[in-house]
Amino acid sequence: MNRKTKIIATVGPSLHSEQKIHKVIQQGVDVLRLNFSHGSMEDHQNVIKWAKSSKINVAVMQDIQGPKIRTGLSEETTVLKKSKKIVITNEECISNDKTIFINYKDLINDINVEDRIFIDDGQVVLKVVKKNKNSLEALILIGGELRDNQGVAFPDSNLSVSAITPKDVDDLKFGSNNDVDFVAVSFVRNADDVKTVKELIPKDIKVIAKIELKIALDNIEEILEVADGVMVARGDLGVQLPIEQVPFIQKQILNAANSRGKISITATEMLQSMKTSYRPTRAEVTDITNAILEGSDAVMLSAETSIGEHPNRAVEVMSTICSETDARNDTSTLSFKESSSIDELTTTLARAAVQVANDIDARAIVAFTETGRTPLLISNFRPKSSIVTFTSKSKTYNQMSLLWGVEQYKIDRKNTFEEMLSDANDFLINEKKYSKGDKVVVVAGTPPNVEAATNLIRVHRIGE
Repeated sequence: MNRKTKIIATVGPSLHSEQKIHKVIQQGVDVLRLNFSHGSMEDHQNVIKWAKSSKINVAVMQDIQGPKIRTGLSEETTVLKKSKKIVITNEECISNDKTIFINYKDLINDINVEDRIFIDDGQVVLKVVKKNKNSLEALILIGGELRDNQGVAFPDSNLSVSAITPKDVDDLKFGSNNDVDFVAVSFVRNADDVKTVKELIPKDIKVIAKIELKIALDNIEEILEVADGVMVARGDLGVQLPIEQVPFIQKQILNAANSRGKISITATEMLQSMKTSYRPTRAEVTDITNAILEGSDAVMLSAETSIGEHPNRAVEVMSTICSETDARNDTSTLSFKESSSIDELTTTLARAAVQVANDIDARAIVAFTETGRTPLLISNFRPKSSIVTFTSKSKTYNQMSLLWGVEQYKIDRKNTFEEMLSDANDFLINEKKYSKGDKVVVVAGTPPNVEAATNLIRVHRIGE
């Protein structure tokens, strides 16, 4: 496996057919992302069906919408002029250059004087200067055209709105009924938002917290306590915070996730130019490379594959960049994610397995797993050897598609470790073409088939 960094591709009109889905999987997509801000239930159900019919394994990630705060209808050609004042209300009306309607019921309670209001990803910026009983007065800091139903963000405010809307609840039921592997949660603010989602879905679906709000950064440690992984959602972060800070925030989030042994994803505008262009910019290539070197387990394509003109080419380019970076990255040290403090016994065994594999130049680290936790922790230490994992659980098999460097295979459940090792030995000879005498480091639990029971490391020579 030349490429170790995993690729997530967002599905949309550009990929909406069984043939297109299968082709993009063949070109290297590991996880298909369903954006529940767009598309119908039927659209999403078709994609899940097409994914499951692929001969190549792929995981499915459901990305729920979360609360969407917007302006309403506006008078034609409404232009907001810098330095002018304007009234903001949550009482429905047609917006104009004197009054703006925002569809947030707690607007007056939650927004305070000096708070900024961003419209259309910060294309228009207002600052609240006065708070009235039923309205706000704001100064226009950055003017521009006000169109219908534009998105609104409040980077300085602590909103009381729930991160999980009634639509999200319905969407989560749909995802659970259709056996998705991951749920990505939008606009996470704290651990409770993640816990709420976990209470609504089966225990074996993993939850990825999207870090896109300023308040989520303040609560990143408590979020990581309960989430299975995080996504650096750079688009919204670039609205919430000064854009020049985003590269450093990306490092902060990745470091926090890596130190806790959690899945880390970097997303948004990674190959944005390839929505229309056949080639990426040099800056985009550098951006992806740095995201991988900073510890991303996976990188994500959004508009590039969902509405772009060259979705397959975007995946091909992404795969090439990942492969080149993975080949050049010095993965021989154990300092990369070494500070993981979660699951200390398994973390210690994973670190030791990688150390042994590096020292003896093992061809692979072989892991048997029920939950995928052991392969994740092994991948945290970025071994030089391949990570070959075996599981009898279909959900775990799918979810390992998101783990850096992991090659996963399904096996029948066995009653003893020796039986599992024998099957793995035969598979590596017959399917992977390993040679007799090749060294592998085996990580497993005894007794087998028990969750959180990893307690064994063994050096094994193939064919012996």
